[in-house]
Amino acid sequence: MDDDELEDFIKRARKAGYEEHRDFLDALISGEAGFDRRERHDLLRIKGELGKQGSNLNQLTFAVNAGRLTVMSADDRRVIDQARIAVETAAEQIRARLA
Repeated sequence: MDDDELEDFIKRARKAGYEEHRDFLDALISGEAGFDRRERHDLLRIKGELGKQGSNLNQLTFAVNAGRLTVMSADDRRVIDQARIAVETAAEQIRARLA
């Protein structure tokens, strides 16, 4: 998602009565807010971006587990793993909402 698309999404969130666009995204994912065709398109793009980020996190995790990336602390590894889980969870929620 580029800056213009994010700005459009933020405008739609405010128009829908949400001060924070993240709250609007949560409402869309949970089904508390409906969405039109454009919003569905945006959710599909977000889901695609989450897939890319998840892939990057999986590559980092693989590199750490394979011993190719050795300068990371346990805290760094924990953060990567938590980010990977968050990305997977968000993508799963969007996938369920779009079904």
